[in-house]
Amino acid sequence: MKLVVDTNILFSFFKSDSVTRRIIVESSIDLFAPEKTFLELKKFTGEICRKSGIKEDKFKKIFEKLMLFVKIVPRSNFINSYKEALLFLPDKAKDDAPFIGLALYLDIPLWSNDKLLKKQDKVIVFSTSEILKIVDLTK
Repeated sequence: MKLVVDTNILFSFFKSDSVTRRIIVESSIDLFAPEKTFLELKKFTGEICRKSGIKEDKFKKIFEKLMLFVKIVPRSNFINSYKEALLFLPDKAKDDAPFIGLALYLDIPLWSNDKLLKKQDKVIVFSTSEILKIVDLTK
């Protein structure tokens, strides 16, 4: 299965007991994200460390591990789909246009827990609970 993954999902990867980390590491899902994703993660290093209960050196190690599981796609590759997403997304969801645009470009679903994104009908959006039902982590 291939999915575009949004930044908020990846924030959860930094918690040692997170379901998100288990899904990413143990399933065979191929993940894609716009290049802004890792910039956002770095921008919020302090907040992620605080909420995850980790120190910055641990953040860096986990960050490097995460990069092994997510393929970054430059916006220039999907600029037309990005512009299309801007046209139909409500103002409150414009920040998510890169994720919707990339999903349109790759013609794959998006993994996001954002309920507002579920309301659009151009891209299938799966929540973490829905992903858990799809992947088999009983191995």
